[in-house]
Amino acid sequence: MVGLLSLPPVAVSAVVPGARISRRAALTSAFSGSAAVLLPLAGASATVPAAPADLPERAALLSAITSGASDSVVLSKIDALVLLDPAKGRGASEKDDLAGEWELIWSYGAEAFSPLLTLPRPFRPDSYQYLGPIATDEVGEGRVAQGLVGGVLGPLQLWLSSGAVVSGDDPSVLDIKPPFRLQAGGRAGSAVAKRTIVEAGSDAEFRKANVRTDEAQRAPPNKYKQTYLEGGGKGALRISTVTEGDPVIVGEIFVHRKLR
Repeated sequence: MVGLLSLPPVAVSAVVPGARISRRAALTSAFSGSAAVLLPLAGASATVPAAPADLPERAALLSAITSGASDSVVLSKIDALVLLDPAKGRGASEKDDLAGEWELIWSYGAEAFSPLLTLPRPFRPDSYQYLGPIATDEVGEGRVAQGLVGGVLGPLQLWLSSGAVVSGDDPSVLDIKPPFRLQAGGRAGSAVAKRTIVEAGSDAEFRKANVRTDEAQRAPPNKYKQTYLEGGGKGALRISTVTEGDPVIVGEIFVHRKLR
């Protein structure tokens, strides 16, 4: 979510004994669902309030995540917090508050689309999203990006970039748009050139490249709902979920924290 592939592509099986992940899978499966978790550069802008410093529901969610609580416990804390969404159900349209670099701190159902994110530390890579000006600098005007780096990938960063627009029916929902581009390069700001690994001009083409079923290839475009968005800078939280599209990733839930 996002010098990378100047090095040979990583085969997880060469790093983690017993793993059975091919060269292709190590690259494309890392992001097979990631096109559903990208954010737009354009849309209405307003200032979203920051969460109160003493908000107990927020503190309870972060405590559950940091303590390694079960999925059911974390999901119950998410349910309580999204009722207090500072963006008032307009999270997808708040481009200024979405802009920046976001770190994935918790996800539900990651094993459905990315075996790399299910690896134990120190093998599991970190996942980031890049929105607004930082995405423009890295992947071009009008695009957004996600990156994976570290763990079995080492200093290489995998980048997935895509288009996304605010739904005309719901200002909390992003409609994910092609083309989808998987690249390898350096960390954000490194100025290391990226090399394109996969480029797809449609959802069906991208899903086929990720060995999705015929049913998945025929499924509608992905929709990504922002259920909770805080304003402010470093440390702001965002919660989102996939509501429609590739059946493998529908129902995924993500908690991101802004780094910058």
